[in-house]
Amino acid sequence: MDFRELTYITAVADCGSITAAARKLYISQPSLSYIVSKVEQDMGVKLFERKNYPLTLTYAGEKYVETARRILALSGNLRRELTDIGGGEKGRVGIGIPTERAGYMLPEALMRFREKFPGIDVRLYEANSDDLLELLMKDEINFYIIPRSRADLPEGVKTELIYREKLYLVAGPGVITPDRMKEAVRRIVSLGKLKEETFILLKKGHAIRKKADALLKRHKITPERVMEVSSCISAVQLANAGLGVTVVPERAVEVLGGPEKFCCYQYADEPDVWDVNAVYKEDAYLDRSERYLIELLKELFRGENG
Repeated sequence: MDFRELTYITAVADCGSITAAARKLYISQPSLSYIVSKVEQDMGVKLFERKNYPLTLTYAGEKYVETARRILALSGNLRRELTDIGGGEKGRVGIGIPTERAGYMLPEALMRFREKFPGIDVRLYEANSDDLLELLMKDEINFYIIPRSRADLPEGVKTELIYREKLYLVAGPGVITPDRMKEAVRRIVSLGKLKEETFILLKKGHAIRKKADALLKRHKITPERVMEVSSCISAVQLANAGLGVTVVPERAVEVLGGPEKFCCYQYADEPDVWDVNAVYKEDAYLDRSERYLIELLKELFRGENG
């Protein structure tokens, strides 16, 4: 058993296919098939049920992959720690972040990061919150930035607050009439009076969709019409055009010109906020460059958002 075999078997397990894993690993399919068969022969057990597609792990395979991930994670931690000891001048940082949030949060941060660590290669992985969690658990990224609380995450991961972000309900001009307001001065809308409106929601898997679904459930609202989109920025623009109402984070409004440009409302007595966190495994070693980037994001965004 060596690190190459551990990496190859976990890749097959993740991809559910030897062909797909071979493409990911940049090796030939026959070579990977041979390695899998050789490991099974050496171990004296089958690791995969080949009758199933995608391939599924046997019980022995589950134990192998579970242990392999721990070994590979420990190896990665040791490599990063030794890189720190050596001065941290070279290496790689894998960061996950939702696509639209990357453009909002990372340009200045990465520019300053590159000045501090010019030899560190930054790999960005853009995906929705559920997919980013999966990448983290498979050790394909070191940490990711997401507006999700610790209570919404599985055991074995840790959150570190970057900043707190407001959430807004956005509607088109004239949609929120005086009779739909709970309190006009503070622009608090009564959600229960919007049941007949189209709700513009992000597709499932996004953090804001989970937030919106929980909010609607809490107010006992089952929307008659739902428009699903992949972008908070699109949701703001569609709502502004009078095509429905939406709940979005502050950054989606900021990048389009700020809340004063749109019909933005509160939907609770106190402004609703969520925590934008750095998420990483509890047993992960964050090297000097990774810690610098997280602290830099805190500095940049806590100052702006409180």
